[in-house]
Amino acid sequence: MSDEELQDNRTVKHKTKDSVFSKLFKERKNLLVLYKDLHPDDMMITIDNIEPDTLTSVIINDLLNDLGFRVIKGKNEKIILLFEAQSKWTENLTLRILFYLSESYRRYLNKTQQSEHTYKRIELPKPELYIIYTGDRAVPDEISFNEDYFNGEGPIDIKVKILKQPGTDTIYGQYIGFCKVYDEQRKIHKNKIECIKETIRICEERGYLTEFLGEHKKEVYTIMSELFDEEYQRNQYDIAVKRIEREEGRAEGRAEERNANIKNSIAALKPVLKSLEAVANVIKNSFGLTESEATEKVTAYWNLV
Repeated sequence: MSDEELQDNRTVKHKTKDSVFSKLFKERKNLLVLYKDLHPDDMMITIDNIEPDTLTSVIINDLLNDLGFRVIKGKNEKIILLFEAQSKWTENLTLRILFYLSESYRRYLNKTQQSEHTYKRIELPKPELYIIYTGDRAVPDEISFNEDYFNGEGPIDIKVKILKQPGTDTIYGQYIGFCKVYDEQRKIHKNKIECIKETIRICEERGYLTEFLGEHKKEVYTIMSELFDEEYQRNQYDIAVKRIEREEGRAEGRAEERNANIKNSIAALKPVLKSLEAVANVIKNSFGLTESEATEKVTAYWNLV
């Protein structure tokens, strides 16, 4: 990777693109399955009660694979927000979700033509907050904004449930299983076609998203191919950054060693040559410095040796 390419990667943000997560839950029938998995006792909900309400990533640039939807049941209307944390965990998730929830409520008021400035208290849907976590880190079943930021002593709080177990009993469990299989195969196969084929084969064998994969295999291939390439580029970027950091560290170490040698030489020459100019002339020739560089070094160290 060239220095120009590396600089471009440092400044260009991660692009928003479709994912298996967003593709899966763009379908209202899958949102209905998801809701019933979260609320198995609420059997009266139909697809007509489900309304997708996902925010675009405007206020939260890096929260790309997010999902929001409303379940409309008269006065018992709920907002359910789900966020894909992927395989990486961040300690700031509750803060980000707080921002997301706030923006969701603002949009809800605008849509229902209500205002927070009215005298009468407005009616708000009850939020349910979830994270679908697909990584291997040990994480809690629930996280709290108050606990995260104020050790439980703050004036406000939101609580977020963590969905993290793979399995075939729920659609989110199947999605987590799908992600874990992909992560395993990505470590085995350097060829993306083999990685994708094996991921889909194993998931179909284990019962992970079989209906979805059967209906959208071509789109899933395309999405996973883009993801594989993106992850490869990100890994190459990380390798290049580490290489540059190592080189800069070695250069810094050499510079420190050279300065130490110059300082020691000045200390040895000062009692013999007496004058700053005479010492600077020797230092210039010994270390290949310009006259101004030598004078600057000797001046800087003169009273320190």
